[in-house]
Amino acid sequence: LVRGSYVSSPNGRFAVGLNAGGAMVMLDGSREIWRLEDKQRKEVVDVDFAFMQSDGNLVLRDRSGRAVWNSETSKNPGSSLKIDNGGQVYVLFEGTVLWLDGIPRGVYTSPSSPNLSFPVRGVFYYAWYPETWQVEGSEVFYRPNLGAIEGHYSSGDPIVVREHVKALDYAWVDLSIVSWWGPSDRLDRARITHLMDETVAQNSPVKWTVYYEDEKARDDSVSILVSDLNYLKKWFAWHETWAHVDGKPVIFVWNESDCDVARRWKQAGQTAGWYVVLKLFGGYLNCPDQPDSWHQYGVSDSYLENPPFSFTIAPGFWRADQRTARNPRIGRKRFCEQVALMNESGQKWHLVVSFNEWGEGTAVESAVEWQSASGYGDYLDCLHDPVRFGG
Repeated sequence: LVRGSYVSSPNGRFAVGLNAGGAMVMLDGSREIWRLEDKQRKEVVDVDFAFMQSDGNLVLRDRSGRAVWNSETSKNPGSSLKIDNGGQVYVLFEGTVLWLDGIPRGVYTSPSSPNLSFPVRGVFYYAWYPETWQVEGSEVFYRPNLGAIEGHYSSGDPIVVREHVKALDYAWVDLSIVSWWGPSDRLDRARITHLMDETVAQNSPVKWTVYYEDEKARDDSVSILVSDLNYLKKWFAWHETWAHVDGKPVIFVWNESDCDVARRWKQAGQTAGWYVVLKLFGGYLNCPDQPDSWHQYGVSDSYLENPPFSFTIAPGFWRADQRTARNPRIGRKRFCEQVALMNESGQKWHLVVSFNEWGEGTAVESAVEWQSASGYGDYLDCLHDPVRFGG
């Protein structure tokens, strides 16, 4: 594409291309309804050419040929750029949407799902593969083998998404909490939408939310937090699989250890209409501003119980770039015992670290190293039935 050229949707209503000013835009008839933005939500400007490269990457370049933006979808040769009859523009590879933008399929007007019923079993989920099969250049130690999955996989692979939703059901998971690093990061719109759509396709009761990771490294203003929450509501929270409590969409936050985070997030949550679950820290109950709830994310030699909020378990911790495990992986019998204790704890959030954080060695997804007759692996077996599999 060059400036002034467009590609139309099949019904002819929408067109996406480069306008005379060098922005990638979408038109509804003659009316502009969308402009491409980068991860900082700044308009991508000074574009003279848009190329769908042979490697599957959509690249926008200026007059000199310098790349000013790309869709981060390389290594998918044969991909194509599409625009559908609803105004969504996407990069498609063998039937899978890799990158997604344009007009969301839904609009958040009221709670899209019933309130979660406590206690809630939640797992921390990571949709960032194949980007993170190495940690500081070191390969992960384990080899996933869940169902039809063999070895390192891509989070956008339909087979992987299908097997993961089936496994979440098998493990009686109520809530899957997806690591999220901000708008457009790690192909969030395509990957999270894919997970939620597959959940509907399987008629699964699993609900979804995100783990807001950027808070740990930044102290963003309330206005920026509200902007992020509005983005999540625009793209995801209208979906029937998004989790709600007290009639509000749920978000979990990975945060630093001070009361200012509680102040900012309480205000942002109230402004944008969200149920905020912060990560607890020493003295958290003494903060003058309290969020809707608290949780603990972590790994210890045992479980982590923080009444009345959360009970957290993990099989171990061994980063791929470390010679020895910080917390050696426990066996099936002991993990089943911890699941049983969690079930009886009476805490609101029953949390598992993690479903598939392979780089830190906390995954409970099936692997060659702990495969089982069920096909789900020892740890998911324990979550399915700790009494039956704990012997």
